[in-house]
Amino acid sequence: MNSEQRTKLPWARVISSVVLVALLAGACGRTGQELIEGTSPNNQSVTRSGSLPVSDEETRIQTTLLHPTMDMRIGYPAIIAPGEAWPAVEVSVPEAGNFQVRIVSEDTGAVFHAASPIPMAAGESRTISFPGVPAEGRYTLRMDLLAGDELVFRDAYYFKVMDVGQLPDNHSVVVHSGEDGRLVYTPDYLGNRIPDFSMVGYRNGMDIPYVPVRLELQPQQGDDTQRIQAAIDAVSAMPLDEHGFRGAVLLKRGVYEIGGTLFIRASGVVLRGEGQGDFKDFWLDPALGLTLEELRESLADKNATILIATGPEMRWIIRLQGTGGALGDMATATEILGNYVPVGASTFSVVNAGHFSVGDSIIVERRGNARWISKIGMDSIPEPTNGDPVVQWSPVNHQFEYVITAIDGNRITIHSTLLNAIEKQWGGGRVFKYSDSGRITNTGVENLRAISFWQMNEHGVDDTRHADMFLLFDTVRDGWARNLTLEHFYGRSAIMTGPNSLGITIKESSNLIAPREFYAGEGYDPTGRTYFETGVYTGRYGFHFEGQYGLVKDCYAVNNRHAYFVGHWVTGPNVFLNSYAEQSLTWSAPHHRWSTGGLFDNVKDMISMMNRLSYGTGHGWAGANYVAWNTKGVLAVEQPPTAQNWAIGHVGEHRDGPFHSWNMERFGFSHGYLESHGTRVEPASLYLKQLEDRLRGIDDTSPVRGESSDIDKD
Repeated sequence: MNSEQRTKLPWARVISSVVLVALLAGACGRTGQELIEGTSPNNQSVTRSGSLPVSDEETRIQTTLLHPTMDMRIGYPAIIAPGEAWPAVEVSVPEAGNFQVRIVSEDTGAVFHAASPIPMAAGESRTISFPGVPAEGRYTLRMDLLAGDELVFRDAYYFKVMDVGQLPDNHSVVVHSGEDGRLVYTPDYLGNRIPDFSMVGYRNGMDIPYVPVRLELQPQQGDDTQRIQAAIDAVSAMPLDEHGFRGAVLLKRGVYEIGGTLFIRASGVVLRGEGQGDFKDFWLDPALGLTLEELRESLADKNATILIATGPEMRWIIRLQGTGGALGDMATATEILGNYVPVGASTFSVVNAGHFSVGDSIIVERRGNARWISKIGMDSIPEPTNGDPVVQWSPVNHQFEYVITAIDGNRITIHSTLLNAIEKQWGGGRVFKYSDSGRITNTGVENLRAISFWQMNEHGVDDTRHADMFLLFDTVRDGWARNLTLEHFYGRSAIMTGPNSLGITIKESSNLIAPREFYAGEGYDPTGRTYFETGVYTGRYGFHFEGQYGLVKDCYAVNNRHAYFVGHWVTGPNVFLNSYAEQSLTWSAPHHRWSTGGLFDNVKDMISMMNRLSYGTGHGWAGANYVAWNTKGVLAVEQPPTAQNWAIGHVGEHRDGPFHSWNMERFGFSHGYLESHGTRVEPASLYLKQLEDRLRGIDDTSPVRGESSDIDKD
């Protein structure tokens, strides 16, 4: 952020009214609503209240945070300028108890103003202020209410003391490098911050290995599906080596016809070619009307391994497929404590950590109940003007996969960060162990080109009677696709990570689809998406995440409808890095129904993180807690209620989403957090810097994997 932009930070005045339900020691739920109200500059406050069951009756505990200048909105940095006073807190208790407030430095662990518990009578209200002024740094204001020796209420507020004018030019207030060179995050008043994305990709960002060749095949005439499948099966029957690999099937340079689908069903197996050819240029121009034999002849001198998908069937050409995904051990399930666990947290308390050990794979389940659905407006999605039906949202449980790295009493630390706040009033959350022996691992497809063969019909359009999707990672953990050029796979994915996959890297690959005129005109609906005769939806989706911990890096797409795409309820994290698209028909985006924790990092395209409301069957809030970092092109970023989307360093147009007015009328706000619009920020890549920080946390001499980001490739 430059010096001019620093003077324009939107320090709005906000009041939030929330109800908290004290359920267990330290467990407080929240219900209620947020209200945006104008307040004077010397009367900034946020109020939260909680219900305490006493003799089967509900009574209320209320805390109010007070500060004249601090921004108190979800996803906006909670900042106090140096020299300003500490925030104060007003508390009202329904029953007698001892109330304790302390301020803790998140940087050093030092405790400030830790007074003895304050006796409070039933119905008493009191404002607690703190003398002096805080030094620069990050702080948590922690509050406990004790009835005798029992902790019955716990809550916290967060803030940072800093002079934003002292930040170097083109650095973000939300996340920037500290004095030691590592990233420093500025939370909002509830503790939410930009998540950590560094764990995405093959083996959490490790380099893709070279797997030794075990079998080679030469090209020949006719269909090669069974011949290649037999080679894959032969390598799949070989034993795993000490690194978890069986070997690669190498397809030598030339043309191979695939009339069916190839399957890799065993760990440690790779399908490899000897080159992908041109990254951006078509080798099958549909305007030429080539026959299959003419196409083969035109490819005879190409220096690449080329798979031609033949036949009229719509299908995947390659599937990497295990037998099952994560299997939860529900005997270990335990509830998450605390009224609010923020985005970006990596440590939280549970009722009983006794079932867990360091190294366990766990699922963190975040519930979204009917009240939450109503809060975000997704139980009242209006009917579209075209009369299409809308499906109102139902309660949902989001499941995130993590690994335990530390346990301290009933506090668990995970290897990454939370991507959605866990809030008692919306249903809270729980943790349980899982196993995933049905997933295959250490498998990939690399160094080849694939062309879905087709000829335009008498009307000059694609009649959809050919293979529509290329590569599916289905129940795969730690896999990859690299150096692939794909042509004319027009369906819902060229490459997709399925909902039971995680840790997939897709790099240096391209998806080339014929121009829009081949999907318009006679036979197509007015939108150019559905061909009436076959009833086929020509999605023209490129790189598609339905799983977790996915990384798309250094990729390209042309004439795609959704080049870089995330599906519904996807729990992330997922990253698109240093990739671009040309002649896009519509947005790269989280597509519908509250996917969480995605990053567009140095991506050049049309990008949206917005409310799609009545699009489709009721897409609604498509993504929450997404980040656009140093992106380029056209951007629409909106803030979902209870969450945030951040756009930092975007260069190009910023548009209102199509339902901006509906958002404003319903919620009183629409745009997400937009900073340094028009000017790139440092670090150049958020993901690569987060990865650098993590690897140096393991070994200060570790090299940084990945190259500097540059999306100006054209």
